Amino acid sequence: MKTARQQRPGYARTTADLAEQVVAVSAALLTAGAPTAPHVVAKLLRRLDGDHESVRETATALSASQRSGLRMLPRSLPLVPSVAAVFEGSDLEPAHRHTLLIVALSTRGDLDLLTRATGLTAHELTTGPVGAHLRIGRGRCELADRRMRVWLEHAASTDDLGQAHERLRTAHEERREHEPMLWHRARGAVHRCPDAGASLASAARELAERGDSERAFEVAVEAADHADGAARDEAKLIAGAAAVGAGCFEDATEWLGDVYPHGDGSLRRRALASLLIAETCAQGTVPVVDPAEHRPRDADVSGWREWARTTALTAVMSAERGRTSEMRTWLAELRDADARAGAGGEISRPAVDLCWTLSGDDCDGSTDSTGPFSGGLVPALRAAVDGDIDLGLQLLARARSTRVQEIDPLVSGFECSPLVDAYLAVAETLMHFWSGDIRTARDRLAVAAVDLPVAVPFAGLGAALAARLDISAIGAPGPLTHALSATLPSGIRIDGLVDRGLAAYLTGQQEEADTEITLWHELGAPESALRLPGLDEVGPIDERKRTEPPELTETRQLLTRIRRMPAQTWRRERDEIAATCRDLRSVFCRGRVEAMLGTTCVVRGDAVAGRRHLRAARSLFEEAGAAAWRDAAELRLGLISERLHAMSREPTAPIAVIHDPLPVESSRVAWSAVLSAREVDVAMRVVEGATNSEIAADLEISVRTVEVHVGRILATLGVRNRVQLTALAHRTGRHG
Repeated sequence: MKTARQQRPGYARTTADLAEQVVAVSAALLTAGAPTAPHVVAKLLRRLDGDHESVRETATALSASQRSGLRMLPRSLPLVPSVAAVFEGSDLEPAHRHTLLIVALSTRGDLDLLTRATGLTAHELTTGPVGAHLRIGRGRCELADRRMRVWLEHAASTDDLGQAHERLRTAHEERREHEPMLWHRARGAVHRCPDAGASLASAARELAERGDSERAFEVAVEAADHADGAARDEAKLIAGAAAVGAGCFEDATEWLGDVYPHGDGSLRRRALASLLIAETCAQGTVPVVDPAEHRPRDADVSGWREWARTTALTAVMSAERGRTSEMRTWLAELRDADARAGAGGEISRPAVDLCWTLSGDDCDGSTDSTGPFSGGLVPALRAAVDGDIDLGLQLLARARSTRVQEIDPLVSGFECSPLVDAYLAVAETLMHFWSGDIRTARDRLAVAAVDLPVAVPFAGLGAALAARLDISAIGAPGPLTHALSATLPSGIRIDGLVDRGLAAYLTGQQEEADTEITLWHELGAPESALRLPGLDEVGPIDERKRTEPPELTETRQLLTRIRRMPAQTWRRERDEIAATCRDLRSVFCRGRVEAMLGTTCVVRGDAVAGRRHLRAARSLFEEAGAAAWRDAAELRLGLISERLHAMSREPTAPIAVIHDPLPVESSRVAWSAVLSAREVDVAMRVVEGATNSEIAADLEISVRTVEVHVGRILATLGVRNRVQLTALAHRTGRHG
């Protein structure tokens, strides 16, 4: 029987190790048809001591909601075959097994506590028959193999469990530790203990405020099982709020949905904001709510303060999802509620600023609120969108370091929750992406995904961000990204057209890239409120105002200018764009402009300048960690060099008609960087003087298709007609 961790090489000893294990297991679960959110995989790896097979079997046995993180993992994990196989045939005596059960059920792992509960000395625990199954050191005692807890709990009878909890209750009582004493008393009781309900609910609230949302939920659920009346409703409210904080929105909807219609007025007001968050995140859309039905009927300040928080958060969720009209309605309610609550704008200001930031409109950015969300995330995003990304990152770092000390008026009680931490992590990742540091952004998101529900913030931005970063770095979404996308709440839809277009573009599939981006525009160009750098090199030119830093806007404008530049002003404007490009701080943004300058130079017949720009782009992409973009630049350089080298070695036989094949062949090489293979074939036949009908017959396509191709060719290469296209081909040949 395996008992020591070192016998399992898959055990993660560091966060980096755990992140690698999460990726590996996530990929296996995707293949098995049981997609599991990365942070849920990480929890299972911790609880099952890093054993991949046990995690895979356990995840498969869970519900889809549990795998996605929309529901909490069960208190006792299912006993799967791989875990049972480790401990079957154990020769442990009942007394020894009972000792190990006490260790497994302890919430503290304190050695002194466990010697009291088991009646054994530390020496007896270490050297006795149970010692081989324990890990003791630095005043701590725990199971050497965490999988053993699953086996022990399933093997134990109700009486065994009750006796173990009673021993732990007594030990905590001797040490005057009230909360854990009540916990074990309630867990071991045969009958309900109403007097313990209120105290457990209070303990659960403290746990939630400290950020331990999962433990808070567990304690609150236990409190609800034992309490009566108002105390029971209070416990349900705490359980639901803790579930929101953990990102378990289906659990939250269940617990809060019971409180809202049936609890007293105060409980209903306190539950409404959390319930709307839970329903929005679980379903993907903000519920239709009539403010008039929920607005307080009296002058009670506390009631208006709760209503102000509810309206503020609902306005923010509407803004995240692009529902500007609903956002404005809720902001109007918020201003009135904030005034009636006497909040002095501490609730309304950060919500208003965040809403206008998300909707792409200007705001005064005057928020001086405290807390990780109101005083950290909101001004950080504002600073980044205004162009100071470094300041934004500094504000986020401060928010994380002071979140325990500061009360946040907008998300009071959730300051330390995994959900707020996920918002901070996604915002930090986005800012690194905006700054052009693909490598750091990708690393930050991967680490955050191990512990936090990063797919949830900003209506699924974390999942979209993961995909865009993966494509930029490795050319395609990785297992972590697929797991995030596959476990999103059903109402959140991540548009994949831009991602597919970008992946095609980076591998030289111009026609496919253009098709995907064109379709995206025809469908209304749906995207997240906070814009991700996408693909402006192909497809229709989009000049809408976006929520992004000024440098990203300037980059898009430069790319558009290159695409629209007429041939007669090309050389002058190219030099101007190159000079402007050198002032961009983002190496990724500059790389994109350099790459497009390079391909356009080659198309316009200046291969020397084109190679120079493409080589600069290759180096800049390498610096940014955008390996797929680097490889795309390398591919274009390679195609040009290889083809021209091959042509220089091709023997030429005398022919009767005077004809110089070099311009045509040089154009084929140069234009392949920006045209699809079929478009290049059509362009070559146009240069040779073929009519549309002749081209259609030769390529076995319709005349209409040829016309479409010719239109795209002329637009892409910046020429007006077939004569100019032929002239361009000859210029390309001379400079190639």
